[in-house]
Amino acid sequence: MVVKVRVEVTNEEGVKTSMEREGDSMNEAFKSTTIRSIVRFLEDQIPSSAIDPYDMGNEDLTIKSRLEYFLRYDRKAPHDWFTSSELKRIYEEVYGVEIRLSTLSTYLASMHSEGLLIRKGSRAQRKYKVVSAQRAKAGEESRDDARMEVAESLESLHLREIIQN
Repeated sequence: MVVKVRVEVTNEEGVKTSMEREGDSMNEAFKSTTIRSIVRFLEDQIPSSAIDPYDMGNEDLTIKSRLEYFLRYDRKAPHDWFTSSELKRIYEEVYGVEIRLSTLSTYLASMHSEGLLIRKGSRAQRKYKVVSAQRAKAGEESRDDARMEVAESLESLHLREIIQN
C-alpha cells in the first residue's frame, strides 16, 4: 500500500513551508526515515521557544539536546568553524557548568554523523561548523535515499530473515 505524508508549517507572516514523502507503508525503512525527516523538518521550522535550554533543572533536555539547541539557535554559539576546546569554553560560560572535553567530542562526532555538523582537519586539529538548514535537508534526503536503497536490497536478498534467525 502506497502512503503519502505531507507536513505543512505556516509562520507568523503567513509563509507556508512543507515537506512530502511517499512510499510503501509496509516498508519499515520508509516508516523510520519518514518519522525522522518529519521531526527534523519541524525542528527546523518551529522555534523551540517553549523550552528554556538554559534551565539546568529542565530534565527533559539531555546534555546533547542542550548542545544541539545551543549550536542551532543561540546567538552566543560559534557561527563559523570552531574547535571542541573553543566550544567547551563558550558552553561552560553560557550554562555555568563544566563539561568534559571527551564528552563534548563524543557529542560533536555524533552530530557530525547525524548531519548537523560538518568537520575538517585531522583529529588533533579538528574543526566543526553547523550545517545550514538547506544544506542539512539536502544531505538528509541523500542519506535517507541511501538507507532506503540498502533496506530494499536487504529485502530483495531476504537477508533480514537470515539475520533474524
